Amino acid sequence: MILRSHLLFIILIGITLSSIQSVHADGYKPTSVDSILYFQAGIKDAEYCSMIVKDGELLTINSNTGKILSNAAMTCPDMFSWKLFAEAVQAKFWSNWADENDNWPAQPYALCQSGQTPGKDHCCQPGSTNNDLDHCPVYPEVQHAAKLKSLTDALTEEAQVQARDPALQRDTRLPFHDVLNPLVRMVKLKSMKKATDAQISSCSAVSVDSKTKDLVPDIIKKFNPSDAESTGRVIRQTNAELTIRNKVFHDYLFTNNLYNANGVIDVFKINQKNLQTEAPYHLTNHSSQDGKPGALSRIDLPPDAIMIKSNWLHHDLAVALGLPEDPKQYISKLLQTQIDLQALGISKSSLTCNLEGIHHLVAFHISSKDIPNWVWTTFEHISLPGRCDITGCNDAYGYASSDNNRPAGTADNYIKPNQHSDQLNSPSIVFNSDKSYPLEKIRPEWDKLLTQLNIADGSSTSQIEPDPEDIAWRNFRLKGSQVEFVNSIGQSTLLGNSVTEAGFMDGSSCISCHARAGAALNGDGSANFLALSVFERNLTDFGYARSHHGIPNPFWFYNDNNSRPNMMIMQTDFIWGFLNASPIATSKP
Repeated sequence: MILRSHLLFIILIGITLSSIQSVHADGYKPTSVDSILYFQAGIKDAEYCSMIVKDGELLTINSNTGKILSNAAMTCPDMFSWKLFAEAVQAKFWSNWADENDNWPAQPYALCQSGQTPGKDHCCQPGSTNNDLDHCPVYPEVQHAAKLKSLTDALTEEAQVQARDPALQRDTRLPFHDVLNPLVRMVKLKSMKKATDAQISSCSAVSVDSKTKDLVPDIIKKFNPSDAESTGRVIRQTNAELTIRNKVFHDYLFTNNLYNANGVIDVFKINQKNLQTEAPYHLTNHSSQDGKPGALSRIDLPPDAIMIKSNWLHHDLAVALGLPEDPKQYISKLLQTQIDLQALGISKSSLTCNLEGIHHLVAFHISSKDIPNWVWTTFEHISLPGRCDITGCNDAYGYASSDNNRPAGTADNYIKPNQHSDQLNSPSIVFNSDKSYPLEKIRPEWDKLLTQLNIADGSSTSQIEPDPEDIAWRNFRLKGSQVEFVNSIGQSTLLGNSVTEAGFMDGSSCISCHARAGAALNGDGSANFLALSVFERNLTDFGYARSHHGIPNPFWFYNDNNSRPNMMIMQTDFIWGFLNASPIATSKP
């Protein structure tokens, strides 16, 4: 049974749930940095944004009239971010939703045609129980429902065993560098018999010079160089990054034949032909419905599709970084982090191992198709140093700033980045990076809603799997929300996470980065999902590549000449995950 304890809440979080009484400083004088941050600190939610719980669901309403808001995502993006947060936690995204190998099998079979059956014809059929799980999309909440329930109910020792079931292990990626790297499977396909496809060794038992060694102590010593740009950058390069998508998203990919590269190429060719021969008229776009095949002319996800990128840090690494040692302060799960031993200087040759154990959720992005260009929002754990660096933290709904230096009458939505003097002969006020921030205070409405939803109102019974009731969910704060490329006066909007975008957060924009996700054709007709990279050819002050911000350039996608337009790259509805789409397997077992 989940135990509820407001005392535990006070111990773990160290805040009260009473109304917030701010003390404002007299004689406040903005710095030069503050004057520029003014535009980043805008209040994003309208004053009448509110939510209620009805029949167990969150509803967005106008607090003045009680009426349902027609477009809360645009009118109240911060509030809507917390709505997404609550709904994803209720849905147990960490275990129930499909990861990238579930969405895009490494060796996909073709979609079954009329008269074909999965078991006999080596094809994939949505909804069939006979699909080959190694070659067809899998949705864990459906396919592994019994195992997931058993894992949730299991005691610690038994849960440890069950969590290692290959069917329940989540597939995580190494962090990407100059370009996105396709997901590297931790659990290899049973149908792949090559010797090189052996499973990656555990870091506690790595074969080196014909001897088995425990390399975990060496990893703990070397993963955190003293001159690292920030703690967030160290975490970014040494975490288990898990990207998952909800059932609406997963089903759209499966039923519309987008779980393989061939299906995406088909849409590209249809789109290109439409431009060349039928302009200005666009083809109708019919996605698959009720078992009937779709006829896509563009990739356009349904409005309730959601994707989450989450960052999980191994407990020993977290402690070595100086983060809290108490596991009760985190949402935790048994996962594996891939460690490049050569990069850390532990091995002279190319060698990788899996650092297995309890991992703590330290940061995550949520993206929702509630508006055509998606809603973008990101959350960070309160223990992360530098979590409000560069752009500040902006939350008009869930938690209020504890900054007591605000002038009287100013809103409590914004926490400005830490600053100090550079102490030079002609001094300037500059950022004071990678330091801690005062803990924000929960606002009464959000506190009440969490209790009504039975989220973050008790304690977890498992160290292996998160619980929606775990009070540690209250240890996350909204970094910010994003729904536009630019604001109403044309300034680029920014949004970045101190972990996920560490090293290039000064120009990070979720919406702008994902606008560059697309598909092109190589010379041999195969799909190219990296015709545009996440990063542009410019650098941050630390020398890391900087990602794009601001509005997209139409000439990324279409040629710039006086002849008939030609599509070079087809946008894939802001989804970088298509990078994992493989060609249909031509050889069958």
